[in-house]
Amino acid sequence: MNIQIKRLELTNFKCFRHKEISFDSDITTIRGRNGVGKTTIADAILWCLFGKNSAGQSDFDLKTHDPDGRPIPNLDHSVEMVLTVLHSFANDQTVTLKRTLKETWVKRRGSDEQVFKNNTTEYLIDGEVKTAADYKKFISELVNEDIFRAITNPSYFPSLKWQQQREFLTKMVGYIAPEEIATTDELADLVKSLPESNKDEGIDIIAHRKHLSYQIKQIKDKLDKIPVRLEEQNKALPERLDWDALKMELEKAQKELNEVDKKILAIKAGNGDEIKRAEIRQQLSEHSRKLSAIESHTRQFIAVKENQKNQAVAEAQQKFNSLVTTQRDLESQLQSFDTLIKRIKEQTDIQYRRTREMVRAAWPRTQEEFNIEENGLCSLCHQPLPAEMMDKAKEEFNINKAKLKAKLTQQANEAKQLLVDAEKEVKDYETKKAEAEKNLADIKEQINVVFSDKAKLEKESVLSYEQELAESKEYQALLQDRDELQKKLDSVGIDEEATKQLADLEAQKVQYAAVIQQQTTLLATRTQYDKILALIDGINEEQKDLVRQLSELERKEDIARQYQDRQNAILEERINEHFSLVKWRMFRTVNNGGDPFDEPFCECYVDGVAYHDGLNQAARLNAGLDIINALCKHYNVFAPIVIDNSESNLNILTTESQQVRLEVFDSDLQIV
Repeated sequence: MNIQIKRLELTNFKCFRHKEISFDSDITTIRGRNGVGKTTIADAILWCLFGKNSAGQSDFDLKTHDPDGRPIPNLDHSVEMVLTVLHSFANDQTVTLKRTLKETWVKRRGSDEQVFKNNTTEYLIDGEVKTAADYKKFISELVNEDIFRAITNPSYFPSLKWQQQREFLTKMVGYIAPEEIATTDELADLVKSLPESNKDEGIDIIAHRKHLSYQIKQIKDKLDKIPVRLEEQNKALPERLDWDALKMELEKAQKELNEVDKKILAIKAGNGDEIKRAEIRQQLSEHSRKLSAIESHTRQFIAVKENQKNQAVAEAQQKFNSLVTTQRDLESQLQSFDTLIKRIKEQTDIQYRRTREMVRAAWPRTQEEFNIEENGLCSLCHQPLPAEMMDKAKEEFNINKAKLKAKLTQQANEAKQLLVDAEKEVKDYETKKAEAEKNLADIKEQINVVFSDKAKLEKESVLSYEQELAESKEYQALLQDRDELQKKLDSVGIDEEATKQLADLEAQKVQYAAVIQQQTTLLATRTQYDKILALIDGINEEQKDLVRQLSELERKEDIARQYQDRQNAILEERINEHFSLVKWRMFRTVNNGGDPFDEPFCECYVDGVAYHDGLNQAARLNAGLDIINALCKHYNVFAPIVIDNSESNLNILTTESQQVRLEVFDSDLQIV
């Protein structure tokens, strides 16, 4: 259905005492200075239909005022509109609508003057008076008010909240079955595992992702607490001891204590010298064991030192080789920057000169003046055009000249912008080149340092086995003690005093008893150690299980994200199929401190520029018209589009709907 305005008659409506306008079926231009009533015409159309102005207000002042700004009393204010309704399946229909605001004045008792009582509204359809309800019903059956505003005002739909825009656009493309989205086995399994929210919406993937995010957060919170729990248990954990060694030392101390007791008995029986020799032999054996241990440790230490030196030299060589490779890469990169900078300058210079020469060649045409012999003759009879056609020919000539001048100016500006962009690009590459040169200097300095360090490492020497033993104070002291013990063994006589031996043995007995007490106490901590260690092992196992759960949930989250990404892509693709100029983004990525998350959104773009963020007025107008075209096709309803400030766009998008263009022009109100 295509609704068109044929005629509009305003009587005492705002600034018009009486105005009658006939409309073209395609484009009608209403031009004039600001304040001459262009917007009033738009208000009149909407008031006649819905009782509201173009701003959607039902309570607005539509009365005619005198020069002092006071409403002129006792006037009827009316708008009559003749519409043609074109049906694709039936005969065309012409309907005349009229809405009149009438003032009621009454004479009060005892007064000679009438006073205003109230306003009443009269409704006529094809000359027949109707009630307000019948009139409203007729209009609503003809076209819904919200739909009418959406398809007649280019700025109406983009001015809605994004949620309202999104709801409508989503309904426009209809239901997207989960099977269309699940193109992989993993996505198909996801669809099977989740219930559909309802038959028209499929699965609620956003709710599913939020649930997964909640589960992931819970597990991460538990994992964050595990280090604290482990730290608490580790603080309470006794020092790990060599329990077997402690047990052996305890048994050894008990055995030594028994031996001391036997020696005491032997001394008291008269065998003191032999006991003294046995003690010295035992000390000599212990010294020999310690000497052998130091010698073995020294051999291992020398082997480790040599290995460390060789490894350090190898690492230094590897680092040196890596730095040299990096140096070559940076030198190659610098060459490529020089090549790119040269190429950009050459290409920009060629393109700029071509554009400049083309503009200079065409510019004289913008200075030409209208010539009757060239431009004012009839193409058929070659006679001068009549005066009214001559004016039109002059106007067309000036318009074409202005268009050419604007085009050449734009091309010149684009050429200048090309130079600016090229200079910026060259500057960026020069910055990168400077950074690469700085990095190259740093690398060369590092190469010198690493080379010097490597040379020092290669010169370092490791002491030999004999040198290490000679410098070991402990080893040399043991050798000296061993010699003295041997001398002492050889000098033991039969006249040693038994009293001194007994005193020494009693002292040893006290020492062994203390060792036995200490080892027994340390061995008692093993039970507590094992208990706490079991708790730590349990916490570690819990951590592994939580990590496995987290990994599985993150895998499910990845699959859900794939599903939503594909669902988003399909939805945007199907919506954008309905539009020729604008492109819609139905989702935006947010990050609340975790992984990026796509949430529902709605914004239209023209050539990558958002409607509400940077799009100029002309582009906004065409974007609104493109949206209207899509809405009209969706509803199969076309209605007159009122385009305010149409002079701001020299290339207004074509529409199947009738266009009423309001244009600011330095003249009285004109209908073109």
